[in-house]
Amino acid sequence: MKLLKPFKLTLLWFMDILGINTIYRWHNRNKAIIIMYHGICENDFDILVDYDERQLSKSSFRKQLRYLQRKGFSFISMTELINKMNNGGKLGKSVVLTFDDGFQNIINNAYPIIREFKAKGCLYLISGLTGTDQLLWTDYVETVIRNQGTDSIVFHFKGQIIKYNPKTKKSREQTMKDIKAKLRTLSNKGRFEHLAQFNSTKLTDIPEEFKIINWEQIGELDPEIMEIGNHSRSHPNCDVLTSDEELEEEIFLSKKEIEDKIGRPVKHFCYPSGSYNKGVSEKVRQSGCQSAVTINMGFVQLNRITPDESFILFKTRISGSSQLFRYFRPLLKKIGLRK
Repeated sequence: MKLLKPFKLTLLWFMDILGINTIYRWHNRNKAIIIMYHGICENDFDILVDYDERQLSKSSFRKQLRYLQRKGFSFISMTELINKMNNGGKLGKSVVLTFDDGFQNIINNAYPIIREFKAKGCLYLISGLTGTDQLLWTDYVETVIRNQGTDSIVFHFKGQIIKYNPKTKKSREQTMKDIKAKLRTLSNKGRFEHLAQFNSTKLTDIPEEFKIINWEQIGELDPEIMEIGNHSRSHPNCDVLTSDEELEEEIFLSKKEIEDKIGRPVKHFCYPSGSYNKGVSEKVRQSGCQSAVTINMGFVQLNRITPDESFILFKTRISGSSQLFRYFRPLLKKIGLRK
């Protein structure tokens, strides 16, 4: 939804003042909401601003939970949600907090706030990274490029030589997006082979926000407050994995590794990058998981809402009124406010 920012914000505030968010919130009062978070960062963390704001500031996180509490939402666990759905119970104004990837700042920043508001969540772990010093591969690519500064980057991809000239912040970010998009099309083996070309790059500036949680920290979590879910073993796009061996490693083996470490069943799965197909979904079902969430915007069935630093945008998404933009698109295109 690439609108001119001032127009977009004005429209969102206007909708809120007119009570449209209130009307939609009432209309969707019997639909549960699953909110998709990644990291909850320190308030001054800014390297992802205007690029990929997957790390939400802890002040915004607290403000969002306070808003949900004030509006009468009940915080429930993923297991409680699935049990209600399976038993035909009323969902009411229920909200589930979910956290992808397993960043350490969930422990340091999010968990105390969750306890403060008597909320609940589900933390989806990448079993092959948890308890290691490794970075999530997408964060690794970004860190490599940031450490290169303005130097030219040569990327070897499927026998091609691709050159990037990241002289500006915008061009560096475009380089990151392009390389990650290309790597997402590969099998696990192919992705690891292509990532090996960065092994000689010395990383001297690794953001604290990219560090992954360890098993000792997970053991300190109250399982009644923070459930643990499976987010694969290495975070591939599962829909491009063609071999049963790779799929079983990413779904079955990762589940077993997590269960062995935490000593209890893992009931919930989160598709890495939201990528799945019928075969992937069937593997998840066979693994014994009760649910699998996507990154698709929307209310349950297991779609999720993406939060934002913009509080007015958060209110719009929580209410469901953001779907109105589908009707605005032809008009916005006509007057030149949307491509």
